[in-house]
Amino acid sequence: MDEEKLKYKLKLASQFLSEGKKLHALQVLKSLIVEGAEKEIYFQLAELYESMGFINSGKNILIELIEQEAQNDETKFFLGQYLLRNSEWFEAIEILNTISESTPSSLFLIGYSYMMLNEFELSREYFQKFININDVKELKHEANLYLAKIEYELNHFDSALKYAKSAEYLYADFWELNLILAKVYYSLGMFTHAVTPIKKALQLSPTEAAVNEVAGKIYFELEDYKKAELYFTKYIESKSEISAEIYTLLARSFLKLRKTDEAKLFFELALNIDPEYPPAMIGKKDLL
Repeated sequence: MDEEKLKYKLKLASQFLSEGKKLHALQVLKSLIVEGAEKEIYFQLAELYESMGFINSGKNILIELIEQEAQNDETKFFLGQYLLRNSEWFEAIEILNTISESTPSSLFLIGYSYMMLNEFELSREYFQKFININDVKELKHEANLYLAKIEYELNHFDSALKYAKSAEYLYADFWELNLILAKVYYSLGMFTHAVTPIKKALQLSPTEAAVNEVAGKIYFELEDYKKAELYFTKYIESKSEISAEIYTLLARSFLKLRKTDEAKLFFELALNIDPEYPPAMIGKKDLL
């Protein structure tokens, strides 16, 4: 295609996009594809389809380009990222595995995909491979963050703590890392150690349900029942489904604070969820 013509059409597409005329821009980019465009035009067209909600159309454009250039790892990596953004985990893993040896960053994305599928053993394997061969420090710290989450889910708390500490270099002010640290310390029975990270998580993300839940559990174990009541209440107010465990812990907090009417109510709520939940049954009997 004539270079001047290409520049004109790209400028026209850009102008249409700036004016919010996505369909017009789409037509211009599609005409460039028909005339034999560079791969960057395919990328732009795929992203435009994605922004308009036509996910499959964008995916098909990228697959078309791969079929034209089967050895083009850049396009396969772009498609893998595209699939990841749209939660198509299995397809992302399939395409990224074809370039995992030549493109180390694909290992990171495969690990992330497996994590989102709750395939924690496989996810750990790919993140560890990525860390061992990649020199990009920022991505390594992010991989450490995810490995901390994975090891926690696998009940490998000492290992989770190691990875969380490694991720602190970059993510010390990220609420989720502090939540992970608090959960790990809690699971190890190190309740006093859990206070500092949970306080930070509360400062960084005070309305996050998971943060309030863990805060309630930590303060309950530390026998600070007023704070336990506060954070369990915040958690319950933000969720539509509550476990019998949380209702029971809040009831026991009320009991310790000598609020027997409230304690009775929440023991009963726990038993409505699970009529045979032993801690709630015992707690209700203690009120009699």
